[in-house]
Amino acid sequence: MKIKKPNKRKEQLTKYLEQLDEFNWHHPTQVSEMADIQHERDNRTYYLAQISLILFNNYQQSYMQIAQMLNMSSRTARRLTIDYEQDFGSLEGIMEELQNGEDW
Repeated sequence: MKIKKPNKRKEQLTKYLEQLDEFNWHHPTQVSEMADIQHERDNRTYYLAQISLILFNNYQQSYMQIAQMLNMSSRTARRLTIDYEQDFGSLEGIMEELQNGEDW
């Protein structure tokens, strides 16, 4: 998937990030209990890393641009792209995985 217009890309990224937080909206009473569970934090970090890697490798975005789009520091964006390997070929692959909800 190639998105030529930056506004459309940012809109889709916002949609994908909302999917990451969907569980929190559907289960508000469990969120505080789950905040301490390492597995949940690892899943969130994993998917943020995958989005970062796709932006970096597929769309040639800089760490600063990734950080701005994903609302994190550029240092975190850099660390995520170094610490993880890219498992998905596109943002759609991540979206499908999140919609299946197998990890939640």
